[in-house]
Amino acid sequence: MNTILAFVIEVVITFTICALTFRYIRPFLKRILVDLCGTEERAQFWTVFSNILLVGLPLLISLMYQPKAVNAEELFFELTRRTSGNLFGFMFALIGVGFIVSFFALFAPRPKESK
Repeated sequence: MNTILAFVIEVVITFTICALTFRYIRPFLKRILVDLCGTEERAQFWTVFSNILLVGLPLLISLMYQPKAVNAEELFFELTRRTSGNLFGFMFALIGVGFIVSFFALFAPRPKESK
């Protein structure tokens, strides 16, 4: 396996996992954001912002990969280490978004429900 192919595989794996995971959580996040923001437009902005953060940060990290291995076995394990590091970046971003949404969910003023 050559180093260019390893680079492409690492970027594609990172992008695919992050995009699929965000696609899964997007409807839930959007409902929470509509509730917190009050309007659909505001929630849409924060959903797009979260999308950029959750997919863009790991993708940016993955673009910094420069393979140094000389044989296929070393390249494979270097590829797995880099991919796991990229997914750590995704989890870091996801936890960050979760903390921010949780903070505002706890402290945002809510309209009083009339019975």
